[in-house]
Amino acid sequence: MSFQFAAGTFFVFMFALVRASAWLSFAPPFSSSSIPLLVRTGLGAALAMAATAQMTSAHRGAPSAYAQAVGSLSTAGFITGLVVQAVVGALLGFMTYLLFGVFSAAGSISDVSSGLSAAQIFDPISGTANPITGNTYNLVLTTLLFATGGDLVVVKGFLTSFRAVGLSARSVHLVPATLVSELGYFFVAALEIAAPVLGCMFLAYVALGLLTRSAPQLNVMSLGFGVNIALALAVIAVGLPLLPGAASTLVDRVVTDGLGILGIRP
Repeated sequence: MSFQFAAGTFFVFMFALVRASAWLSFAPPFSSSSIPLLVRTGLGAALAMAATAQMTSAHRGAPSAYAQAVGSLSTAGFITGLVVQAVVGALLGFMTYLLFGVFSAAGSISDVSSGLSAAQIFDPISGTANPITGNTYNLVLTTLLFATGGDLVVVKGFLTSFRAVGLSARSVHLVPATLVSELGYFFVAALEIAAPVLGCMFLAYVALGLLTRSAPQLNVMSLGFGVNIALALAVIAVGLPLLPGAASTLVDRVVTDGLGILGIRP
């Protein structure tokens, strides 16, 4: 029994594995510390195998021209390619992390304005202690992703980057302006989601201020703390049905802008 080793196909798999591993290290919910490292490693290998099959498929079993080109790389070219794939995967993962962090940021802003930030609970997704509303929004987003198949859309968008952009360093063209625009979108979207709570808290503070002027003998500080929390919880409960639409918009933007940073418009 003899075995044939295709160096080009193996190099393509290594490049794809490095990009997939870097992406999984940042992209939620796959980057969660609650997912075992062995599972993430297997998922990265599965994504790399799917990408390798797409990029090295040839007619009638003949080696593809792409696999031959990658297999002929020098040692310096191979190392450079690995570094480039790690950077590309990390940028795509950071883009996903940034956009999916909008819900958590919006919840944190709401907690700070309403006084709920004094209480923090453990977030199993990020492995850190977050304010109550931020943690709730984060869990709602994760649930919506798996319930609606949004996680598969994100994975499909990542695999599209292999078909649209090759694995060689010369074929990768990053667009930093897209990443800068996403930072602005992150803050704007977080403020938009938290705007109802912020507006309600502003009106509550104005009302409490007028009450203080009209009845100074009242203990407005103790009264206002409970009123602000009750109003914030009521507004958050009313706004929860709007979160699925926001989650769908974020998933679409993760795919389109993730490819946009590579100079691709799907």
